[in-house]
Amino acid sequence: MPAIPTSPIDPRRSRKRLWFRIVLGGVLGIGLALAGYVWWMQPGTRSVAHDLSLPVRYDEHRFYAEPITTNGTKLTLLTDTGGGMFLTQAALSRAGGTPTRMFGRTVSRLPAFKPDAAIPEPSGGDRRMPIWDDTDGDGMLGQRWFAGGVWTFDYPARSLVLRATPFMPTAAMALHAAPVGFPTSLGIRDGHHPRFTVSIAGDSVEALLDTGATAWLSPQALEIMNDGGRSERATSFIQGSLYDRLHSAHPEWRTIVNGCVKSHADMIEVPEVEIAGLKAGPVWFTRRSDATYVWMSSFMDKPIAASVGGNFFRHFRMTVDYPRAVVYFEQAAP
Repeated sequence: MPAIPTSPIDPRRSRKRLWFRIVLGGVLGIGLALAGYVWWMQPGTRSVAHDLSLPVRYDEHRFYAEPITTNGTKLTLLTDTGGGMFLTQAALSRAGGTPTRMFGRTVSRLPAFKPDAAIPEPSGGDRRMPIWDDTDGDGMLGQRWFAGGVWTFDYPARSLVLRATPFMPTAAMALHAAPVGFPTSLGIRDGHHPRFTVSIAGDSVEALLDTGATAWLSPQALEIMNDGGRSERATSFIQGSLYDRLHSAHPEWRTIVNGCVKSHADMIEVPEVEIAGLKAGPVWFTRRSDATYVWMSSFMDKPIAASVGGNFFRHFRMTVDYPRAVVYFEQAAP
């Protein structure tokens, strides 16, 4: 029987196949790594069976979470929808925690808390908080901590509640709802700074929903406001160019030069701010530079010109639904 002829192996074709396998493997590896990173960074959705009222201290229209660790240490953490998320080294040491290094950062999970004085960890894959050793206080629970949950900031009742899921607003809440914008990339939410639209003097202003906005009033500012409050308090911020336009258009509105002792920024009193058909005021806005708002807008889905804080929200019961990207307002009785 004659031999069956065979084709000689083409070494160039073999090399092409090898390179194809290498490239394909690399692409798949990168894809899996990116998918893992997205899963790690996404907040997921908080799932709680019943409303959870957090241990908080209400201070000048800001909420401080005050959980107690299993070793009896109380932490005081500013809750700030517009801020970062961190613990201080001093707080972690008091709580008996041990920091670790990850991706070039010093981080730690929240310590274990007593069941009757606990707060939840950040949701999603990444539950580690950066550790800062160059600032005062115990830390901050910022935008990444709130992501994935439905939260009611009840300013009149001075309570902060993580709402049960699935969450359904009442008819009264739905009457005064406003959309919230979050930044996305390729259809995936990659930031959690909430943007909403308010009306100031009849003009729509894009703003950061900023529960932690704080000013430190000068003696002159305290005298002018004359409301019995302390120097360190909730405020709202406004872009410098918008501040100038409002001041020029409304010279009768009160202003304070160098009203904040830390920033030396001027302040302006806006008689009334409107959101979702509800109005409240007056609201003092502290000036910030246009450059600051260019930087802040890089974290948002749209450019913003203001940051609205507790000195406006104090008039409301405010519920922020992060998964559905909507905020509900209920106005307290005068």
